[in-house]
Amino acid sequence: MTKSVDLTIVIVNYKVKEYVSNLLSSIRKAQGDLAIQVFVVDNDSGDGSIDYLRSRHSDVSYIENHVNLGFGKANNQAIQKARGTYTLIINPDTLVSEDTFSTLIAHLEAEPTCGAVGCKILNPDGSYAPESKRSVPTIWAALTKLLGLHALFPKSKLFGKYYMSWLNEDETAQVPVLSGSFMLWRTHLLQSLGGFDERFFMYGEDIDLCYRVQSTDYHIDYVPGTSIIHYKGESTKKGDLRYIRIFNEAMYLFFDKHHSSKYSALFKGVIFSAIWLKTILSFVLSRLEAISWIATDLLLLNLSIILGFLLRFRFSVEIFSDLQSFQFLWINLLASAIFVILGGLFGLYQKKMDSISTPLKALFFSYAGVAVITFFARNLAFSRLSLLIGFGVAIVLMIALKLIQINSRRHAIGVKGQIKSSKIVLVGTAHDARELIPKIHARPDWNVEVLGWVQATSDESLVDEGNDPFTCLGSLSQLEDLVKAYHVDQVLFSLSELSYKDMLRQITRLQQLQVQFKLIPDSMDFILGKSRVEYLESIPLVEVEIALQKPINQLIKRLFDLSLALPLFILGFPLWLVANVRRNQSSPFITPYTRYRWMNRMLFLGGVLRGRYSWVGKPLPVETTDDRLQPEGMKAGLTGLVQLNRDKLQEAEDEEHYHLYYMQNYSIGMDMDILLKSFFQPKETES
Repeated sequence: MTKSVDLTIVIVNYKVKEYVSNLLSSIRKAQGDLAIQVFVVDNDSGDGSIDYLRSRHSDVSYIENHVNLGFGKANNQAIQKARGTYTLIINPDTLVSEDTFSTLIAHLEAEPTCGAVGCKILNPDGSYAPESKRSVPTIWAALTKLLGLHALFPKSKLFGKYYMSWLNEDETAQVPVLSGSFMLWRTHLLQSLGGFDERFFMYGEDIDLCYRVQSTDYHIDYVPGTSIIHYKGESTKKGDLRYIRIFNEAMYLFFDKHHSSKYSALFKGVIFSAIWLKTILSFVLSRLEAISWIATDLLLLNLSIILGFLLRFRFSVEIFSDLQSFQFLWINLLASAIFVILGGLFGLYQKKMDSISTPLKALFFSYAGVAVITFFARNLAFSRLSLLIGFGVAIVLMIALKLIQINSRRHAIGVKGQIKSSKIVLVGTAHDARELIPKIHARPDWNVEVLGWVQATSDESLVDEGNDPFTCLGSLSQLEDLVKAYHVDQVLFSLSELSYKDMLRQITRLQQLQVQFKLIPDSMDFILGKSRVEYLESIPLVEVEIALQKPINQLIKRLFDLSLALPLFILGFPLWLVANVRRNQSSPFITPYTRYRWMNRMLFLGGVLRGRYSWVGKPLPVETTDDRLQPEGMKAGLTGLVQLNRDKLQEAEDEEHYHLYYMQNYSIGMDMDILLKSFFQPKETES
C-alpha cells in the first residue's frame, strides 16, 4: 500500500546546486510531521548538479534532463508524478521558514475554496518583495508599471494595480496572481489545469496558470503570516539581453493567448512594438552601471589628452587663437573609439569592471594606436610629446579613479585594489566560530576582517567567553547595536543551530543598515550570497607550473622592483652609507630592526638592487624565526601576503598556504595590490 503524502515539493534547478542544497536543508527543518515528496528537476545544468545533490540529499527524487526544457515544462514533469494533497512550486534560490508549510496548509484547510496560496517574499536584504502579490498584467497595469506610476501612487487602485500596492503587505487577501518563485497548490486543481502552459519557456507561465484559476470555483490567497527569502534570478542572468527578451516575449504570448481576440491587428502590432521597445529599455537600464563606468573612463581619457596638449604648450592662450588649434579633438575621437573597442574585447565592462590592470591595458593600446595611426596619417599629425604627457597623466588618473570606484563598494571581499577590509560578523555558536573563522582566514584571496561572532540565541547566559579562542561580541538580541557600533559590512548566519525564522527576523530588522547578509549551510563548506557562491575550503593548490617561476614573470618582477628601488636609493644614498657603517657585517640589517627602521629600509633597497630582496615576497629574516617555513624560489620582501595577514594566520601550514597561493597566482597586478594595501596599513607590515 502506497503511503499517503501530505505535500509534494517541485524544484527546477539550472546551475545553482548550492542554492538547491540549502533550500532542501530548510525544507527538512520546516517539514515537521508532514509526509513530503520532493522532486528536483535538473535542466541540463552540466555542472554535476545531480551527483552533488544526491550525495547530500539521497531521499529526494531526481529527474535529469539532457536539454534545458524551460521552467514550465520541467515543473510539469514532476507535477504529473505528484502524490501529495498539496503541491509546492518553489524556486531553487529561495529559503523557507520553519513555519512556512504549517501556516499555509492550515490556511488551505480552513478555506476549502482557496485553490492556491502564497506568502510574504523577502529580498536578500530583508525588504519586502512586491511580487508577493500581483494582479493580471493588463495593458493598463503594465503601462503604469512601465511609467513608474505604481511607485508614485502606491495606494491608488488605479495606478498601483500591477502589484496591488494599496493592500498592506501584512494583510491577508484574495489576489489574482502569485509569484512563480513560491506557489502552494491543491494538487488536484493544479493537475486538472494541466500544470503550466509549456509554450512559455521561462517567465509568464505563473501568471498564465493563476489566470486560468478564474475559470474554476477556486480563488487564490496571499497569506503574509509566514515568509521566505528569494534571491531573485540566481539561476538566470537577468541583465542578459536573452533573458530580458524571453521575459518580454512571454508577456506578449500571454497577451496574445488571452486578450488578442479583443483587439485589431494594428493594435496588436503596437503592443508588440511596445514590448520590444521595453526590451531594449530594460537592457539599457540593466547596464547602467557598466555604461556609467564606460562614460567615466572615456571622460578621463579625453581629459588626459587635453591636459597633455595644454601641458605641452604650457597652457599658452595663443594656442586657442583659431579653430585650427582644436584639431586635437580628432585625436580624442580616435582614442575614444579604440578604447571602447579594446575595452569590449578585454571584457572590461562585463566580468572585469573591478579590474585595474585591464583598463590600463586598454589605455596603453589606445595611446599606442593613436601614435601609430597619426604617424602614417599625416593630416592627423599630432605632437608625440603631447601624447606622452597625456599618457602619463592618464595612467595616474585611471589608477586613482579605479581605486576610488573599487573602494566605494563596501561588500567586495576579493577585489584587487580594495584597501579597506570588509568587516564581517559571524552569527552562530562557539563551535561554528572555531570551525568557520579559520576557514575564512585561510583564503588568501579574501580581504576580510572577522570582528568576532555573535551567539545564535538571545539568551546572553549561554555565551561562554572563557574557552572561546575568538571574540564573542554578544548575543542575537544585540546584533543590531553591534552592526552599528562596529560598522559591519557583512553578517554571516551559520544555520547549524540558528532557526530560519530567527534569521529572517534579524534580516528584516537590519534591512535599513546597508549591511549584506550571507548564509552558511549546515555543511559549513560554502557561503551563499545574493549573487555568488563562495567556497570556504582552501583554494586548491595542484601541481601546475608556478607562475612566479616563469622567466617572463621573473623579468617583469625584477624590472618592477628596480623601477621603484632605484630612484629611492639615489635619494637616500647618504643614509645608506651611514647604515652600512653601523651594521654588523655578519647581519644584513642593524639590530634592533624597528629602532633603526629607516636605515634598515635603505639597506633593504640596496638588497633589492643587488637582487637579494624583492618589494613583495616572504618575510625578511628579522621577521621570521623558522626558515623551514619559507619556500624556495621566493625572495624575502618588505611586504607580502603573509606579512599583510599575520593576525589571521593560526597555524604554520596557513603561512605555507599563503606563500604557495602567491607563487601560483603571481602577477604584477598582485604585487601592486599588496604594496597598495601595505601603504595604507603600515602597522601590519612593521616588526
